[in-house]
Amino acid sequence: MEDELHLLIYSKALYSTWLYYGPDRILFDAGEGASSILGNKTFAIRRIFLSHGHADHIAGLVGIVNIRNNAMGDTEKGLTIYYPKGNYLISEMISFLARTNRRLSYDLEWVPLEAGDRVELLSGQMPRYVEAFPTVHVHNEASLGYNVVEIRHRLKPGLAGLSEAEIAARARKEGREAVSEVYHQKLFSYGGDSVPIKPAYIAETEILCHDTTFLDEEDRKEYKHATLKEAIQTAREARVKKELICLHISSRYKAKIEEMEKASGNHEGLDFKVTLVPPGRIFAVE
Repeated sequence: MEDELHLLIYSKALYSTWLYYGPDRILFDAGEGASSILGNKTFAIRRIFLSHGHADHIAGLVGIVNIRNNAMGDTEKGLTIYYPKGNYLISEMISFLARTNRRLSYDLEWVPLEAGDRVELLSGQMPRYVEAFPTVHVHNEASLGYNVVEIRHRLKPGLAGLSEAEIAARARKEGREAVSEVYHQKLFSYGGDSVPIKPAYIAETEILCHDTTFLDEEDRKEYKHATLKEAIQTAREARVKKELICLHISSRYKAKIEEMEKASGNHEGLDFKVTLVPPGRIFAVE
């Protein structure tokens, strides 16, 4: 991937959650205040992927849609918003925005998605796409997570012992397909609010953003969010390659981030970094 990974994250449980993924100019969820904090980056957004319809994940759409129509920027650049098919709360938001923004200067498209659907981001030698996967938050509302995936080529198993000259000779004689194979590498995975994600959906992703609302299991009254222990275990079972980013942390732990970091460090044998996003602070990951 040519672009350096850049994430801008804001997450305060019950108030607002959104994540700006710089390489592909994607906004994952759109909590309150997203446009105020992003400023001119609001005009750079090409696509928004919504995980579910709770207010702390979609209230920022009101500002985003309006700002792109009226502020100093490219007010004709189109915007596509993807959302879980059948999500009734998002349908209500679509209706509200249609009634209150009757004269948009740009094309605003709403696209419902189901688990397994793909959205092409980039074509060419190393194409990228977003693939939706199912999540569980509340049982009466459709919700989705999303993988950013890059299509790559690698040397076929069994050819590692050959020299570069031998590999090149075989490719000339039999074609590129004889020496290389295509594989799909997950670069980034975002689960929104959810109980532990099934590891198979995010297997071998490089970066995983996982709900980590609770430090202790006894603090969770309903099974609709994840704990730090569960997030780490999910990342371990999914064989995350680089980093687990823990977000949607309850504000009750705001003064206990150091304790949470210590707790994450107590898990031995991790092959990935664990990063905790402090609640209510703008957090950048380069």
